[in-house]
Amino acid sequence: MLLSRIGIGAAIGAALILVAANAQAQSTWTIVTAPPTGQNGVLEGVTSTSNTNAWAVGYSNAEPNGLDAKAVIDQWNGAAWSQVTAPSTGYSTNVLTAASASSTSDAWAVGWSEPRRYTFYPLALHWNGTAWSDTTSFVTALAGQIADGVADISPTDAYATGGGLGSANEGEVAQWNGTTWTQVTVPLPQNDNLASNLDAISADSADDVWIVGTYELEVTSSDYAEETYSLHWNGSSWSIVSMPLEPGTNPDFEYVLNSVEAISPTNVWAVGDAVNVAEPSGATTLIEHWNGTDWSIVSSPSPGTGSALGGVTASSATDVWAVGSYTPTGSSTAQTLTLNWNGTAWSTVTSPNASTGASVLTSVSTTAGGAIVQAVGDSGTSGALNPLAMQNG
Repeated sequence: MLLSRIGIGAAIGAALILVAANAQAQSTWTIVTAPPTGQNGVLEGVTSTSNTNAWAVGYSNAEPNGLDAKAVIDQWNGAAWSQVTAPSTGYSTNVLTAASASSTSDAWAVGWSEPRRYTFYPLALHWNGTAWSDTTSFVTALAGQIADGVADISPTDAYATGGGLGSANEGEVAQWNGTTWTQVTVPLPQNDNLASNLDAISADSADDVWIVGTYELEVTSSDYAEETYSLHWNGSSWSIVSMPLEPGTNPDFEYVLNSVEAISPTNVWAVGDAVNVAEPSGATTLIEHWNGTDWSIVSSPSPGTGSALGGVTASSATDVWAVGSYTPTGSSTAQTLTLNWNGTAWSTVTSPNASTGASVLTSVSTTAGGAIVQAVGDSGTSGALNPLAMQNG
């Protein structure tokens, strides 16, 4: 998430994953210009409704401490990315972390505002087909949290998650009913007031919504492990669905999930990284799959060092993409990483990089049967970043 890049939170490897139906169907990844350049800007989230309509969101002009960041909204019209003016929130610092759209006239972008240093308000902006506007009810619905993810199902149904950096000790969920955002009660993985976060959300229908996050698990009276878990909405209630536990031999070893993609009730993907906190450069890609009964870890390529996945999307059950970044062996500069699921196995697909500095992908999106996969992130060096956008198709 973007907090890591502006020095507010712990660094989290960003990654995007893209998956093609088969090797023969894969097209070449190409870099596409996306604004704004020369403004220390990054893109954190992308969403598509068609090959000719997509939104990418992020921030620019952040100071080293994260203050004065300006919300960035870019639109793809089928030929080029162009920047759209973000509405005023009344605060000088505004960051967008994720986006989701149900149609050309209904989209959400979420993140946070900072009215003063170390004070954070959840932020939700809505697109009605004509303009973006601020939605004040979101501040109350996710009070004490920042927004990390959003799933736009229809103009009268959307969910957003909060977690990661806020005063609340637990992840929170809010729902949009077409008029206002309200907080939704979801079960907690433990009842001992230990911390939990909700990091990403996806929905393939109003009756099938998935959220992934982390919680603190008490191993002994003095030892705690941060484990991953998921929440599922089946149309009538929320339930906790357990995920594979981290190996217990290394207390510094952690699983991190950054993105989830619900294709159907029996086909869901979650991606992130497995990392030794003491040696984050040794991170490897992490991909988990829900088959309708259980979550399981699926083998995935991890080239070089510090491999991490930040996003996942699918055009079909046999065309899934995940993207992120890794550092080639012998190098200290991160490069883009794109993986493809062809229905049988994950494989690495060659992807380009910017001419200077690091290149990182943070999010990826396509549509059912879509001919274009959009991936976004950033490139350059600290304090001098530019948005990075790529396409496959």
